[in-house]
Amino acid sequence: MRTSLKVFTWGTGLAVVAWLLASFIWGPKLAVQMAANPVTSSPADVGVAYQNVRVSSDGLELEGWWMPAENPKGVVLFVHGAGSNRTSWFLPSLEFYHMLVGLDLSVISIDLRNHGNSPKTDGELGMGAKEWPDLIAVSHWVDAQGYSELPKIGVSLSMGGATTIYAVHEGLALDAVVLIDPLLNTTDALMQGGWVAFGLPPGLFAPMAWSATRMGELPYGALDAGVLAESMTIPTLLIQDPDDPITRLPFAEKLASANSNIALAIAPAVTTNHACINAKGRWGTHVAAFKCHESWTVEQLSEFLSQNL
Repeated sequence: MRTSLKVFTWGTGLAVVAWLLASFIWGPKLAVQMAANPVTSSPADVGVAYQNVRVSSDGLELEGWWMPAENPKGVVLFVHGAGSNRTSWFLPSLEFYHMLVGLDLSVISIDLRNHGNSPKTDGELGMGAKEWPDLIAVSHWVDAQGYSELPKIGVSLSMGGATTIYAVHEGLALDAVVLIDPLLNTTDALMQGGWVAFGLPPGLFAPMAWSATRMGELPYGALDAGVLAESMTIPTLLIQDPDDPITRLPFAEKLASANSNIALAIAPAVTTNHACINAKGRWGTHVAAFKCHESWTVEQLSEFLSQNL
């Protein structure tokens, strides 16, 4: 009996040590490593006229699309999320672009560095903290095309939301911002991402998240996007899915309560077996508002833009 207990104790201890070593050494690298995700469709698939463009950012030629409205009231600078590209599956982006152009908004959407068809640097995610120069480069591109007099609206989702917040913090001038389930707390998102990827309790991924932020290059604490956004003065609409498992509601609520320039719109709840999310597994309602509640989402956007453009 004592021998069995001793073996169990030693086995458990070794398992814990192995998990901690993996979390501190390999986990952070795995969490930010990017897989190939090429663009395989285009706005033409949904009847939107477009041009292929390239935007120069830090010596990188980023691939993108320019989708002009006939009589534009403004220009949308669209930013996708982590591991995605300009044809985000979560949103879905092509139908979203069609809607925006229908609202008389021209749209530019690029693949961020290390995403889609754009060049790779180190092939790793920066959770917005190293992708933000790409959005500033997009703004410069818009100005260079002769559209500097039109209002600029930053529209972004998930990690793209953090990218937009960091770009604004670094001086990007926008007239309005729309954040859809934005990444506001990197540590929490990494822990929740572990649950989504492996189905294990988020707390088990706390050592990995701690290592990736405190010992790695990912932002945390005072440099988290949610903290920096508390001082944003740009009119902002934050659309939040209430049960998003990755970029969670409490962080959106905290931000909106800290900044009166940010209007929080909580999307209607979605049942776990709803057709709009039944192919997403544990990703659930992450960035699901437009797909699950299109009319509601368009209404929120239209009202916000009519008041702020």
